[in-house]
Amino acid sequence: MFRRTFSNRMVKSSSKLKSHRGSGSRRMQQYGGGSTNLVELMKSTIHKVNRTQITGLKAKQEALKSNEEFWSERDDWDGEGFGDSIDEDMERVADVLEGWTTMDHSNAGDWEDITGVFWRTEMGKRQALAVLKYKEYRTRHDRTERRNKRFATQVEPMTGAYMTWYGALGDEGMGGGVPGELSSEANSQTVIAVDIFRSFYSTIQTCEDIDPYWSCSLVRNGLFPCSPGIATVGITTRTLETFRLQSLRCPRLSIKAFVKSLCDIQGVPFKPYLQVQFSIAFDVYLNVLGHVHGRVQAALGRNSSDWRLANACEPELQLRLLGTWDGGNSLKRLRRNEKAEAFDQTDPPQLPKSKEYTDTRDAGGDYYLSREEVNQWSKEAIKEMSEGKAEDSEPNPCAERWKNLSEELTAKMWGVYDETGVFLSLCRHSFVLLIVDMVASGELAKYPLAILNRLFEVIGEGIGMGYDIGCAFGTTVANSPLGEKAKHLRFTSLVGAFHGHAHSRLCQTSHLCTYIKGLGIEHLEQCETFFSESNELASSVRHMSVFHRRQAIARYCYHHDNLEAYSRLSKLLVDNYKQAVDIQATLPALAKTMSDLGIPSVDTFDQWLKEEKDYLSELKKEPADETVQMDYYKKLVKLEDAEHLIAATREWVSYTPGNISQAFGRADQTRRIETQRQHAIENRNDLKKEVQTLEVQLGIKDRWTSGSEDWEKAKKMVVMAKYQRALDKLEGLVVARLFELTKLNMSRTGYKLRTHIANALKARSQAIRTAVTTYNDAAAELGRPQLTWDQVIEYSFLSDFDLLRDARRDVRSELWSQPAGRLALDQYYKLLRAPEEIIRLNKEIRSLITYIHEETAYIRLKAEEIRQTDPLLSIQIIKHGWERGRCNEMHLIRLRKLEKMPGFTGSLTPGRGALYPLVQAAMEADVQSQSSTLNDRDTDEDAPPPDEDPDEEDNALAELIAVMQERGGLERRDSRRRKRLMMRLAGSDINGNQIRVPYAAKVRII
Repeated sequence: MFRRTFSNRMVKSSSKLKSHRGSGSRRMQQYGGGSTNLVELMKSTIHKVNRTQITGLKAKQEALKSNEEFWSERDDWDGEGFGDSIDEDMERVADVLEGWTTMDHSNAGDWEDITGVFWRTEMGKRQALAVLKYKEYRTRHDRTERRNKRFATQVEPMTGAYMTWYGALGDEGMGGGVPGELSSEANSQTVIAVDIFRSFYSTIQTCEDIDPYWSCSLVRNGLFPCSPGIATVGITTRTLETFRLQSLRCPRLSIKAFVKSLCDIQGVPFKPYLQVQFSIAFDVYLNVLGHVHGRVQAALGRNSSDWRLANACEPELQLRLLGTWDGGNSLKRLRRNEKAEAFDQTDPPQLPKSKEYTDTRDAGGDYYLSREEVNQWSKEAIKEMSEGKAEDSEPNPCAERWKNLSEELTAKMWGVYDETGVFLSLCRHSFVLLIVDMVASGELAKYPLAILNRLFEVIGEGIGMGYDIGCAFGTTVANSPLGEKAKHLRFTSLVGAFHGHAHSRLCQTSHLCTYIKGLGIEHLEQCETFFSESNELASSVRHMSVFHRRQAIARYCYHHDNLEAYSRLSKLLVDNYKQAVDIQATLPALAKTMSDLGIPSVDTFDQWLKEEKDYLSELKKEPADETVQMDYYKKLVKLEDAEHLIAATREWVSYTPGNISQAFGRADQTRRIETQRQHAIENRNDLKKEVQTLEVQLGIKDRWTSGSEDWEKAKKMVVMAKYQRALDKLEGLVVARLFELTKLNMSRTGYKLRTHIANALKARSQAIRTAVTTYNDAAAELGRPQLTWDQVIEYSFLSDFDLLRDARRDVRSELWSQPAGRLALDQYYKLLRAPEEIIRLNKEIRSLITYIHEETAYIRLKAEEIRQTDPLLSIQIIKHGWERGRCNEMHLIRLRKLEKMPGFTGSLTPGRGALYPLVQAAMEADVQSQSSTLNDRDTDEDAPPPDEDPDEEDNALAELIAVMQERGGLERRDSRRRKRLMMRLAGSDINGNQIRVPYAAKVRII
């Protein structure tokens, strides 16, 4: 089609050429034009592939083959300067068109030869291009990395430009700070400025003396570029800041959703490249903010990599750092794979090749541990480090109850994900300590081991970490290369209060928070709260790149620490203080319970716990020899039944049929009996072989017979095994019911899920009733007490089932196994933990007060000091201090209210922290100005009343007070003060009149 159109236009447009007559010429006349069109058409066609282009392409191709890296940096090279010969026909046509020579033609239609030459020349050029076609050796796979490297060289001057722009903001703040519109200034360029409510053309003036890069000029005018070169589009800084803050408050807000909202506001259709441009500018903006933060930290002397972690919590306690860690799989990221050519049938299937863009940037900051550091604690690496070391082979009683202890589930995850979640560690105040990515796996031991190793290096001794599988992880640490260090540094592996009640009772006696000295009333379940909040981030990071996902998580952690955890810090301290005081107020109730149960001394509780632990330690799984003995007994029973069946089929039956039909019917019955006898003989023979094999294995000379001692012993073991299985079934159903009830009342549980759980509970209730019946049948064979439906429904913890497992010793008559005794036991240990919590809180409250005063004075001092040399950095220091400083007044108000509460024994007077020598003068001025508020205490509270009766003290309550004194809970007082304390705890005044105690009596804590 192209050839015919080209030829016809050529014939019609040339006035010097004579066309042929006939149908062909008439058909050609439909195409219009003139001689000028012909010349222009031929010129444009020839110049598409001219002499220099063909030879230039050839030269460039050879050059790229020899030095790809050199030519990859010269994107605008057009091949000029390389000459070469060209086809002679091409030269003739070019000379005619340029007017250098004439074109001969005749009336015989020589135009056909000319066009033929031209067309053949055109086809020759196309063939030459096919041979010499430029092959692009560069790929777009590394375009992100190349762009990042170019931005990396510009980030420092861009940081200075941003600080200049921020320092020039007026009273409007970021309400202003946008560039002006078009103007005719010299040395300026025009860009498209994208703001929140509009996009406009803006003129940006450049000054090479100030801004070495065009991007710096944009940032100085309140725009961030979308490319490292001569950017023609810029996003306003206030737009980027708006998205940054909104995405932190609403983590599920993605860049795509925000850009779409901007398009809706400005009335333009959304296009994917707009999202890419915004993402690039936002990355540059966050990079600049990170460099500003680095300059501020360096000016404050806090730029060491472990500064944040080393100053996490109060050091002067038995357990210096209380924290928790756990894995969460909601923040997973899809792996970007190339399309597989065929279905992979290998086992295990091989993952397709990744098509991730190369991006070596690290956005984790001091929150993340690198993959290399984590992999040092993989199973293979530990095996090499621990070669020759014997492992603890003691089975863990909780291994079957937790999915994250399963080797099959922790070894591999779905191949569709690269990062399958995060492993998080928090302190007890919910501040993030460290975080690592779980890569193509579940909760492997290498993740907490890597974090623990870093905590040992930075914090040292006295670390206690709660984990839902803390019992098993303690064994893992002991068997790892960190075992000796963990023992030397007094590391304690704990189980959180929520997950702890799903562990076996034996595990609880050693790892549950309630029974650990120095732990206070801490529950160590902060990870669950963090994950419930960070789940909002999951949908936006699912399809991100490796860098952007880690960037989003690190930003969320920083925001969580500074604006969420810190703002709730004083509330956490106050609530824990009130809870500890309320627990202390139950002291009279425990004394009454001890009197009612006939408990002679508080030492009985420690004895109870020891007895329970010893009893549960004796409960082991069935030994292997007992299992074989039970199998042998079962085979003997089956063999005995087979012998009885054979004997029954051997009896002769005499029968005289009445007629012939009855005779044939009786013959069929005889054949059936004979078939049964043959089957019984075959089964007996098979059973004999199995019995003989077991006899050889057990070394039995004389076969057991019914009623013999060994027979009855094995029979009892079989009945016991049946009982255990019935108990396990009942336990599993009750625990599932407890968890479903918890989920039913949990926030963010949708209607459909609630309905599904409610239906499951109905079915579960019937299954529990059936399981109770089965259990009671098994218990009746052992002579064990029966369970009722009401008793089972009241079971709240798995530990209640552990007391039912042994048939050799019925401990249900023991006082420590009864509900009243168990409640008293737990209440006693809670009372022991409450004073420990108050001791810790008194230190933490004073540490918070000291931090508020010292940090405020230090920020102000450093800002004034740096203002003389770098006023822009001084502004950023003040901005940094205000991130947390905005919450300080709220903290002080809460703590002043706590100070007036009955039972508070701490102090709000600032102490002397690490910064005190630097800010001493400012601190003294602040303390003096607030002394009237901070020291407004009732000094007459401890004065003894003038008329106290020396009545005899209650023995149980007096003993409890004495024990609490010995264990650091109460300060010793004289007898008059102790009498007043006891009466107030009992709920009456010194004359015996009933009084109302709001929280508890004021108990002085050491």
